[in-house]
Amino acid sequence: MPSFQYKVFSRFIGLIPLKQRLQVLYFRRFRRFCDFENPVRFTEKIQCLKLFERDPILTISADKIASKEFVREICPDIYIPKTIWQASSHIDIDELDFGCLPDEYVFKANHTSQTIEIIRDGNHLSRELMKKLSKSWLAHDQSASLGEWAYENIPRNVFIEEFLDFNNTVPDDYKFFVYQGKVKFIQLDSDRFISHKRNMFDQYWRELDFEYSHSRKSPPPKKPIFLDEMILAAEKIGHHLKFVRVDFYFYKDQITFGELTIYPGAGFEKFPEDKWDVFFGKDLYLK
Repeated sequence: MPSFQYKVFSRFIGLIPLKQRLQVLYFRRFRRFCDFENPVRFTEKIQCLKLFERDPILTISADKIASKEFVREICPDIYIPKTIWQASSHIDIDELDFGCLPDEYVFKANHTSQTIEIIRDGNHLSRELMKKLSKSWLAHDQSASLGEWAYENIPRNVFIEEFLDFNNTVPDDYKFFVYQGKVKFIQLDSDRFISHKRNMFDQYWRELDFEYSHSRKSPPPKKPIFLDEMILAAEKIGHHLKFVRVDFYFYKDQITFGELTIYPGAGFEKFPEDKWDVFFGKDLYLK
């Protein structure tokens, strides 16, 4: 849960005009100013996307429900977790028939991050707790404090989604950095809930020599046989945006959609050296 100080800071920072707000946040994080006029770093260019890019496709991509249909139209052969139920108000949960729900599912919100409850073995949340969570989630504005415009106009919903059973293991999470329809980098997150490891690769599965927020798995995992197929799907999706991170799993021998990430880490995730920030930013063209 966010601390009281963080909540106060978030509420205050949201009152500052967007460009100045992003500058304050950027300096607070990196101890340097963001160059909005001639950005060269990945972190700077993500701030510029938040500030200047207003393509409605960003809103569809950031919406955890609408993005499924967007991806399905582009890549009908990949697996997309089913949406079982959705509602736009916490009051609607009074009408939810728990008897029609599977024993395992995921309860979450479509317009924000870190709003998720995983239900296993029929251990449903109480109706009152679901209403309380829903009311809190639906009131949250993801776009406010960090200036993530793509979330601003999403029709807010809570929803129940199919649970993907990976035989009680944590699935590898393949995250493709797609620039103008071309995959340039791949992030592999492994063992996220046990001992989180992260390996960074270029598009040819050559490991990049740095750690990005988490330690690397050593030796690095071998190139999976389905990687080329994942890259092709990610590029088909990314063709519609200047930049997007496309997240996939491999579930029951199928490429499986995770989500689309418009602003990875809100543009505030630190690279260990400035050269990597510049390296990841060089192919992101804003014009």
